[in-house]
Amino acid sequence: MKYNLILTILLLVSCQSSKLTPDQATGKLGEKPYFEIDGEAVSQDQLQDYNPNEIAALTSYFDKEAVKLYCEKAKDGAVIIETKKYATNKYIAFFKESSNAYRELVESTDNNNIQYILNDRVLTEDFEGDLSSINKKLLIKIEVLDQETLLEKYQINDKKVGVSITSKRPRNLYNSKEKFK
Repeated sequence: MKYNLILTILLLVSCQSSKLTPDQATGKLGEKPYFEIDGEAVSQDQLQDYNPNEIAALTSYFDKEAVKLYCEKAKDGAVIIETKKYATNKYIAFFKESSNAYRELVESTDNNNIQYILNDRVLTEDFEGDLSSINKKLLIKIEVLDQETLLEKYQINDKKVGVSITSKRPRNLYNSKEKFK
């Protein structure tokens, strides 16, 4: 029962889950789901060691899909968690692979000086999980924006450069219509 409270908190503050609401996702998991954080298996007790505010993405798998992806250990479901640091490293690596202009930008600019914009929506907080969910099938375009364009088009004056990402919506992302307008 203790893990249900922890899991509910994680689901409520995380940016990503299945199409299910956090309550529905928690209810679908069996008694002993498989947990993974940043690619490493963790026990239910170890979940307590993580600050829910550091969670960027949480994906839950159920039934046959969970077993197919994670074998028999996931017969009660699987909960895959990415921290903000892990998700940031993941999307930076993917965008660098996808765009030479982006690669050059991040090699010469502190990430804190970059304004990310997703489908014309300025990202201000808790966006790491959204960006890490973008893959080759979803990505349409990455464009590096100069400071003048940031100011004129988005009224942003506290960042040196911007990165505009155009992407299709992930199918199984909770609240994806709001996140990927």
